[in-house]
Amino acid sequence: MKYAMYLTIAITCLSLNVMAQDGFVLKVKTTNSAFENNLALMSYANGGFKYDTIRVRDGQFELKGNLKWPTKASLFIGYSKDEQAKTKKHGESRSFYLSNGTTSIVGDDLLTAKITGGEEQEKFAELQNSLSKIGWVEQSKNDVLIAQRDQLYLDFMRKYPTSQVSFDLMNGMATPNFFSSRDAEMAKIFSLFPKEWQVSENGKKVAKLIEGAKKLGVGKPAIDFTMNDVNGKPVKLSDFKGKYVLLDFWASWCVPCRAENPAVVKAYNRFKDHNFTVLGVSLDKESAKKEWIAAIEKDGLPWTQVSDLKGWENAAARAYDVQSIPVNYLIDPQGKIIGVGLRGENLMKQLEVLFEAKGKE
Repeated sequence: MKYAMYLTIAITCLSLNVMAQDGFVLKVKTTNSAFENNLALMSYANGGFKYDTIRVRDGQFELKGNLKWPTKASLFIGYSKDEQAKTKKHGESRSFYLSNGTTSIVGDDLLTAKITGGEEQEKFAELQNSLSKIGWVEQSKNDVLIAQRDQLYLDFMRKYPTSQVSFDLMNGMATPNFFSSRDAEMAKIFSLFPKEWQVSENGKKVAKLIEGAKKLGVGKPAIDFTMNDVNGKPVKLSDFKGKYVLLDFWASWCVPCRAENPAVVKAYNRFKDHNFTVLGVSLDKESAKKEWIAAIEKDGLPWTQVSDLKGWENAAARAYDVQSIPVNYLIDPQGKIIGVGLRGENLMKQLEVLFEAKGKE
């Protein structure tokens, strides 16, 4: 499938000359003495994870290889011991797009070096320049900046729907929470992508998220269901109408779920007196009922827990088209979905914003 994707990219984005070249050559020249004789490592995914290592000699080095399609690569160059002691950093890293042909990185330090290469790198540089203009920095938690970054990503995908950079952006943005309030917009952008990518593994994942968002995105009514709790008592989701409810799908055997539970407990304890509760739905099987109950006790989950003990055939999970866990839906007192896939800090942040706004009403 990826070969077909590469063919599309090649036809629409790359020249025949680039296609004809045998593999890639990465040429790096730097005047930073802190890099001298230290290790350089380049990693990338191209039909599997790959990496190359080499020493910096006389301020330069070359790496060669073959690519099936253009790919995002990461280059790390280590510092000397003196520089590590001075900066408290092990070295510098930089991401770029690598294509068959020649890619050059020239400059003093890696972070400000000029990178020239194929058309995918040119597009990536254009995107990075746009991000720089708004003051974006990686891992920023500024909501205004995050919104501006997301808009730049969306605009870029519309402009370059056949670019590998766009494919990677779409994969990175493909989360239930992001798609839940943008199903129409993401569907339009998705339709611009090559058919070969749409039917690829990643494309099918995105298509499923779009369809799920149309049915269970922000603003859509939550689907009611009835399921027994740990004592065999029937519980309805609609029993909680009038409250904010976090519908949380998990299982005792799910390692990421168990790792996420402390964050949910923290959110519950902080907002339980603000008309907020949690309803847990377990995808455990009948044979693991004891493990389910033991996990509830061990993780200290004080809210209502239900399950039909049918594993992935859980009726509520099927109604909500659950493909992986943990996943959750935040539902308002009127029974409408107001958040999807809220985990860790994102869950706490959404609840803080929600109840801060409620306090001002």
